[in-house]
Amino acid sequence: MKTLTMVFSVVLMFACLALVQSSTSQAGMISTQEVVAAQQAEVDRDKVREFLNRASVQEKMQALGVQATFAEDRVDALTVQEVTLLAQRIDALPAGGALSTTDIMIILLIAILIAIAV
Repeated sequence: MKTLTMVFSVVLMFACLALVQSSTSQAGMISTQEVVAAQQAEVDRDKVREFLNRASVQEKMQALGVQATFAEDRVDALTVQEVTLLAQRIDALPAGGALSTTDIMIILLIAILIAIAV
């Protein structure tokens, strides 16, 4: 009887060890390029947010009936590619900050299209 208990204990111990080993997690390395891409996307998103907070843009959005909070929510919903495109357009604007109606309309149309898609 004592041997049976000992054998049962050993089998139970191995079964428990097998379960513990199968539930271990694995960590993987992420590349520097992935980290830089994520940081750049956040920088671009912040650039678009700053653009939307400009007084001239705020006035134009109010004239078009677009609420500022709605536009900010749409910026958060943009994909990385869309945010990058908008940030490049903002960088291409004249240094004096003069925005053409076309530039503002393109930015607002993208925000509205994203709102409709979501």
